[in-house]
Amino acid sequence: MTQQIKSVGVIGLGTMGAGIVEVFVKAGIPVVAVDGTKELAQRGKGFLTGSLDRQIKRGKLDEAGRDEIVSRATFSDRLSDLADVDLVIEAVPERLEIKTSIFTELDGIVRPDAVLATNTSSLSITQIAAATEHPERVIGMHFFNPAPVLALVEVITTILVDQKLVEAVRDLAVTLGKKPVVVGDRAGFVANALLITYLARAIRTYETGHVRREDLDDAARIGIGFPMGPLTLSDLIGLDVVKEVCDVLYDATKEPSAAPPALLQQMVAAGRLGRKTGHGFYQYEKAGSGAVVDAPEPVSAPKGASQVAVIGEGAVADELVRVLDEGGVQALAYGSSSDELPESVDLAFLVGSGLTDCACGPEGCADGECESHEEGAAWFGDLVEGLSEGTVVAVLDEDAEFHAAGSIAQDVRPVVVRLHAATKAGQVVEIGRSGEQSAVDLVHGTLAAAGLRTMVARDRAGLVVDALLLPHLNDAVKMVDSGYASVADVDTAMTAGCGYPQGPFAYIDQMGADAVLLGLLRMYDETREPGLSPSPLFDEQMMSGRDFTDTSA
Repeated sequence: MTQQIKSVGVIGLGTMGAGIVEVFVKAGIPVVAVDGTKELAQRGKGFLTGSLDRQIKRGKLDEAGRDEIVSRATFSDRLSDLADVDLVIEAVPERLEIKTSIFTELDGIVRPDAVLATNTSSLSITQIAAATEHPERVIGMHFFNPAPVLALVEVITTILVDQKLVEAVRDLAVTLGKKPVVVGDRAGFVANALLITYLARAIRTYETGHVRREDLDDAARIGIGFPMGPLTLSDLIGLDVVKEVCDVLYDATKEPSAAPPALLQQMVAAGRLGRKTGHGFYQYEKAGSGAVVDAPEPVSAPKGASQVAVIGEGAVADELVRVLDEGGVQALAYGSSSDELPESVDLAFLVGSGLTDCACGPEGCADGECESHEEGAAWFGDLVEGLSEGTVVAVLDEDAEFHAAGSIAQDVRPVVVRLHAATKAGQVVEIGRSGEQSAVDLVHGTLAAAGLRTMVARDRAGLVVDALLLPHLNDAVKMVDSGYASVADVDTAMTAGCGYPQGPFAYIDQMGADAVLLGLLRMYDETREPGLSPSPLFDEQMMSGRDFTDTSA
């Protein structure tokens, strides 16, 4: 079996295949690039030169460098031209019958020591390998689009593959400047198994009317810090591709969360496939364009409150006061040493986290374990009790609901609010659509006036941001718990392959495993959706006292 890979063949010269060609020729490795006809082969060459020309315009390459890179690629419409290469990478459409046919034909063309790799994103490598005369030389080498930009390469093994070959392909990926993750043959591998399930959940959330299209995307982009929202990303990938991977994942796992949502199936049937057709969840200027033409007209936020109080102590209370003040909204902070509230408060934000040193949570404490919540936060209840009946009350967390129970005037229905940490794209605050509309409007207007990205959604566990993020994190923990991938593999896959600012386990460590677990339990209790049942690994990790990303002995 080939150990030194010095020449490569690529079959299928669409955007992905041409991108793979670019990766290799830029690394100084000659490539024989093949497609079904001379016209398709030349189109593939056009993709390559077009990409390089764009780099010239950005000042990252000169014309001489472009010509040298292109000279390393030979474009052909004949598989027979692959007879002498060390490695062949197949990048044709995701149809098992097409791929197995190509690999069967390659058996009679390539050298006995040549490596055969498939760039499939979700199909079974084992099935492809089993269709060949030498399954031990067949492996998965999954690049991510755009291949010249994204660093992840999933190296997919099978029970039939030669392990020396696995190391050779992994080392090759490193030579290319990529970040390889070596995993077994499972539907969706790492990145797509996590990403596509996340997209399916997001689409399902949208089709229920839980939240507006732009709010759903901004919940992920601004609230979590992902590169783009799930609906925008689905349009970019192609809704037909998202559906195909959903089908593969559901067939393999029978997990309801992986099934293609009804809305996705309808859109694919209607030919609305996203950017490539000019219409998906968004309507675009033309096919292939990313310019959205059906964005709603901006709507002015409702009028905000003139007198605002923040009742509570701790980091969340401090952050809220800071955000309001910096946004030009005068907020008076009230804690354990505060005097009585003035009678003219229009809006009071209640922050329950940090009220006591008790770590038992609002469910209660064992005898002698810590001071009771009622005694430790008596001042909080007194302040809340002092609010006039006309005051709108915005509750920022479940602890505030517990501590304020019995203190809020009977005719006041609190408005649920969740303030999320700022990301590079801004800062999101969510408002539950459960209180009186006038109360929701007052909270909305006040927070919007402070410059926050406000979004109103149904008052359901997790609202939007956590409803997107926490199940996604749970899927990652379940993947590690199953023994399929390591913590480092998962975080590398999602940062290098999907552009996340940090991996799922870094998110869990940042938020706290206990907070993620509690959020999942609340969502599961509300819906009984099997996919929301937390992985037992959460409990094990918390008992260890270590972060998931802690690599120390």
